[in-house]
Amino acid sequence: MFYVILSYLFYPLVRLITALRGRREVCRILVVQTAKIGDVISATPVLRALARRFPEAHITVLANPVTRELLEGNPHVDAVIALAPGFSDGFAGKWRLVRLVRAGRYDVAITLNPNVPFAVGLFLGLVPVRLSVMPDFAGSTFRLASGLFSHLATHRGDRLVLQTYFDVLKEIGVESGDFSKGVVKTPDGETKATTLLAGVKKPIVGVAVSSANKLKQLDAAKISRLVDALTKRHDLYAVLIGAKNDRQDADRVIAGLSDTAQVIDAVGKFTLRELPGLLERLSVFVGVDSGLTYMADACGTPLVQIAGPVNTIEQRPMGDSVVIIKRDLSCAPCSHVFNTVQFCKIKTRECIESVTPDEICDSVLLLLRKVQERAERNNAIS
Repeated sequence: MFYVILSYLFYPLVRLITALRGRREVCRILVVQTAKIGDVISATPVLRALARRFPEAHITVLANPVTRELLEGNPHVDAVIALAPGFSDGFAGKWRLVRLVRAGRYDVAITLNPNVPFAVGLFLGLVPVRLSVMPDFAGSTFRLASGLFSHLATHRGDRLVLQTYFDVLKEIGVESGDFSKGVVKTPDGETKATTLLAGVKKPIVGVAVSSANKLKQLDAAKISRLVDALTKRHDLYAVLIGAKNDRQDADRVIAGLSDTAQVIDAVGKFTLRELPGLLERLSVFVGVDSGLTYMADACGTPLVQIAGPVNTIEQRPMGDSVVIIKRDLSCAPCSHVFNTVQFCKIKTRECIESVTPDEICDSVLLLLRKVQERAERNNAIS
């Protein structure tokens, strides 16, 4: 609260300085998206829309270090600044953020995951046009700080967050209805995937072994039963997918398998930038609401998502071949884009625990049939 009040003391001076600078030609744009992998991938339509509207502008993204490698390969991004945890903490941190913003001499800044430090930093950083989402779960301090932005678009939980993002962009003349996500596919990732899957002639189902938010995660025993059902009863190959720090989860899944002859362990073998090369080769991907699921969606891979506690109206995979398994419970959804939760209030995780391996397996098979039928129709037409 102190930093917000301090900013308002400088309000007349900042307004005067930015007014004297005027609304100039948009040459330098700053996009603030410091959330995790899934949110960053879901925000790629914003970056694409900005690049199309301002093709000569230099676009910088303030990001989480985890997502830096994803953004650095994005054709609609010119520079990425990764903010270390705690970068804007305290007075010294707020001043660091202000100096960072001032050094960029940005004409427009767009905040996609708003908070108080960014409201203060962009204002005192003298960005003339400061756009932001007004979260549906904003606290009193941010509501006070929101007056430091030059324009806000209020988000509602009954619409896609991307629609709210595009409402924000209308203030600078950006109109778009293209919600398709994007990731960059690297030659190294494609080569690794080709080597890993060499000789596999059967359908391949990718299964995520873990989730950053443990509230959403399928337990290892359930994943083991799912993989057994796929590989033993339906003659498929299963690929276990995860990061290096998911190794323990993967080992628990493998330990619970009755047979590993048609199971490929890819956990920790691909970097974040290389993963699209693997995901695009899958027949179907299975995962909870996580970064890997949104990456598979961006690759155009058919997928089955176990939604769990999230609000799928706000954010979800939107590809042509997507099955979302979710429970209509009185407590759901309890987690939202701007109000994520880490613990189950009723201590049952029923939205995840009630989903059975057979139900997931049936969804995978249904999706495989639909994809095959569509391919057959397209071949007949051509």
